[in-house]
Order: sequence, then structure tokens, then C-alpha cells
Amino acid sequence: MIGAIARAHGDDPALVARLSPHARAALDDIAACGTAACGLHHELCDHCGSHRLAPNTCGNRSCPHCQGAARADWVAAREREMLPGIGCFHAVFTGPPEIGKLARFWPIVVLGAMLRASADVIITLCHDSTWLGAEVGLVEVLHTWTRDLRWHPHVHQIVTAGGWDAEAQRWIPARRHGPAKRAFLLPLPVLRQAYQARLTALLIQAYEDGAFDTGPWQAFPELASLADFRRHLGAQARRRWCIRIEPPFNSPQCLLKYLGAYVNRVALSPQRIVAHDPAANGGAGSVTWTYVTNAEPDRVHTRTQTGVEFLAAFAQHILPPRMVRIRFRGLWCTAHRRTKLDCARAWLLANQQQPPDPTPPPEPSTLTPAAATPAPADELRRCPICGIGTFQRLTGPCPRPSRQERRRLLAEIRHQERAVSPVEGHVLA
Repeated sequence: MIGAIARAHGDDPALVARLSPHARAALDDIAACGTAACGLHHELCDHCGSHRLAPNTCGNRSCPHCQGAARADWVAAREREMLPGIGCFHAVFTGPPEIGKLARFWPIVVLGAMLRASADVIITLCHDSTWLGAEVGLVEVLHTWTRDLRWHPHVHQIVTAGGWDAEAQRWIPARRHGPAKRAFLLPLPVLRQAYQARLTALLIQAYEDGAFDTGPWQAFPELASLADFRRHLGAQARRRWCIRIEPPFNSPQCLLKYLGAYVNRVALSPQRIVAHDPAANGGAGSVTWTYVTNAEPDRVHTRTQTGVEFLAAFAQHILPPRMVRIRFRGLWCTAHRRTKLDCARAWLLANQQQPPDPTPPPEPSTLTPAAATPAPADELRRCPICGIGTFQRLTGPCPRPSRQERRRLLAEIRHQERAVSPVEGHVLA
């Protein structure tokens, strides 16, 4: 459905003028996904031998249509790396709106600093014997959106409930406190102060290195000098930033599935779009989609926007190339997966650890179903001739059109779709 919306309104001059080059290229890929503009490949039914030509997917990491297999593979790979019998914390780091505004114009610099700062403070503080005295493993995923598509950059982290002591060659579980003897990672005031100081230092260093030299400084005339920039960040650091740590879960898989739902996808799932009328508003079109809020998690809200407004809200969350949204640190760092991580796994398997808390884990407000369950892949590939087999892709070369040729084919597809004037809007069941 998002591909149909991109084909219907993605070339609107009012939208193109608002898009960055990489966002426009991503929207063109989404519009071409599953059409002849991405090229064709051969498929054969594994039961009756029927042959067909099927369109390729675009492969863009922001496409919500073609990355389902990649998301499933990512979740499966992370599940294999989970340590046996060890719970995980869910940490969320964000910042004040002023830093979020900077991230709009310098996403690689500011968002990269947020990812690095949040991981640095967890790793450093957990190394301190005051809190844990061991090395934890963490994976962090960057989100820039809220459920209603507003700009809100924040970092989600999965952190092991304990760490590996390389010197003593043993696993140190997370400490427990309070009447319920629940494990805790770090005190929030300590973590908040360290995160604010680390992020501020990274941004000032980036300013000194010239990372902010190019950009729309006319939008920030009050930050034209390093002294002004330091003063601005210092004022933000004195505020109370929103940082949250959820208790460890008995089953980290639920957290993995939540974060995995947004890996290789941006902002929202196609299932949340309930109606698209390309002929509404005098041809401007309308898109109706749903969302929920933390204040009313059981109530589904509906919003209707023009096609251009919807695509503009969607495209603001498309990150530039080379911006890495998923990062691994500590025990899950690539360099440690064959050394420290394997040592920790072997030690945990050899030493029976106490079972996790028998009490059920709380339902955190951030964990809501990201999307409705899509149709099984086998049903989508079912052969219509025999009704038994499924189409399997044949191996062999599968040339894809060049970027220029893809745009030409996409323009033809748009012209063909607009030649048929819809009588009614397309409403999904």
C-alpha cells in the first residue's frame, strides 16, 4: 500500500521540493518495488512446473514491503547469540527537542553521537565495580519516529542482565535490590548525568572538528560560534532528559521481536494504512492510517492526510546512506563474539545459574504490537493453476535496470495507473 501511495504522489512537485536527494531516491525505490521497474525474474511451480515472470523487490532498507525475510533473519541471528538463562534489560535514551532539531539537519553527526554516547556510558559504568564490575553485551537500534510519525530520535538498547569478568573468568549477574529483590542495571540519575555529559562532549568535539561547517546554519543563527554552541548545549544539559530502563525479561525474545519489527523498515507498517483514495481532494489524494498512544494504549486513533503530507511525514525518517542504525557493543561486538561471548556462554552452560524471577515480566509501555501478522509467504506464492505448489525462484542472472532506466519505467507505470481514473477510493478490509 505504501508503494501505491508513493507511485500516486511521490512525483508531486510540492513533495519533491521538500525531500532530500536520498529520501527521494528511497521513495522512488519503494514506488518501484514489486513492479517491472525493478526488473523481472523467473519462477517455477514446485508441483506442476508452471512458469511465470515475477517482478523483483527494490531491496531498499527503508522499504516496508520487501524486507520481511531480512527482519526474520535478523531476529533469528540475535536469538542464537542470546546467552542461556540470562535476562535482558530494555534501555531507552532520548534528548531534548533542541538536540532533535539539530538531528534533522545533521543526522549522521547528531544521531551517531546519540548512539555512541548511550553505548559508551553503559559500557563504562558497568565496568566500574561500584555497579557491576564486568563487561555487558548490548545491541542498540535507532528510532526517529513516534507512532503518529512525529520526529523523535531515540535509541533502544538490549543489555544483558550481567556481564563477563575476563580477569576472573566468570559471569557476574546483575545485582538485586529492593523488597522484591529485582535486578537493576544502573541508577537512573547516574546514567542520565553520564549520558548528558558524554553526548554534550561528543557534539562539541564534532563542532570543533568541522562536522557542522556545512548545513543550514541560517536556521540556527544563535549557534554561529563555538562559544554559542557550548552555551546552548550547556543549557540543555541542565534539563532532565528522558531515560528509561525496563526490568529484565524472562524471555528476551519478546523484546527482540519488537525491535526486529522495525529493522529494515521505517516509521510504520503497511497494515496500519486503512484507506487510500488517490482521487480525493481534487487529485491531491488522501491517506487514512491508525496509531495508538502511550496514554491510551487500548484506543486506536485514526488520522487522514493528503498523499503529499503523508509521504513527507514518512520520508523525514529515511536516514541518509552510510548511517548505521543498528550497532553492537561489549560482548556482542563483532570482535568479541568468538572470544569473550563464547567464553561467557561456555561458563554459563557449565555452571548452573539460578533461574530467573518466577514473577511474570511487566508490560512496558513501549512494547506494543508493531504490525498485524502478514499473510504467510507460502500463501502469497501459491500457484493459481494447481493450487498445491508454490512458485520458487530459479537461480541464474537477474539483471536489474539502472537508476535512470528505473525512473523511466516508473514514470510509465505512474502514467498507466493514472490513466484509469478511480471511481472510489481503495479501501482495505
